[in-house]
Amino acid sequence: MTRGQARLGTAAAASLLVLSACSGPEPAARPRPAEPTASTRSAPAATVTASPTGAPSAGSLDEPATTSGPLSRRSFPTPRRLGAGWRYAVDPGSAEEGYAGNGTPALARRPQEIVQTAVPFGCDRPAALPAPTHALEVDYTFRGARAVAVRGKFGDAATARTFFAGRSRDLRGCAGRSGSPAIGPLVASVTAPATDALASSRTPRSDPWREVAVLDRDTVVLLAVQGADPLTTVQTRRLVTAFRR
Repeated sequence: MTRGQARLGTAAAASLLVLSACSGPEPAARPRPAEPTASTRSAPAATVTASPTGAPSAGSLDEPATTSGPLSRRSFPTPRRLGAGWRYAVDPGSAEEGYAGNGTPALARRPQEIVQTAVPFGCDRPAALPAPTHALEVDYTFRGARAVAVRGKFGDAATARTFFAGRSRDLRGCAGRSGSPAIGPLVASVTAPATDALASSRTPRSDPWREVAVLDRDTVVLLAVQGADPLTTVQTRRLVTAFRR
């Protein structure tokens, strides 16, 4: 669900398609997995102008906007509200990842990128997921570990629920599936810590990220925290509450 996952998408998708006839790209936030997973960007190409959403177009080195439609940093909880050990982080971007940082924790994202990285590459997608109309990322650290939160705003609450339910279905259907011997399982331990919330582990063996998804009216929050088991059950439930506005 992250930009790093997005950047790895093209090469990984090709290799995974050779191994198995799987469909679709993979999370929200921007982990850098061995397998392209939330938070995928193509290799940098010619610079193009920013998209109407304020997010850099694919392959550009533009600075993303700090807002996306009605979404701003105020659409996310402060580190203090998230609890002990949480801090804001500033992603500087890079030529390798194909975008430049804007000097703040908030970065506009391309809505279609959220759909592409919602589920790991190699997982089946029986039906297409709807794209949000706007998407904004806010970067944190949790006890030194990278944490990336993306809020996608949809046209209405029904469309947001369709995205949340479809992603949940795809993750549950992919639980235990292996991408390759080197990658290991793509998805593990899919649980529902609260109503309209889902917690899962992405590529736990090769590049572990703990993901939490929260349906919040006409928005869906996708949070990814790096590490094999960075969050307790109590912490996860607190995050679900905090990300509901």
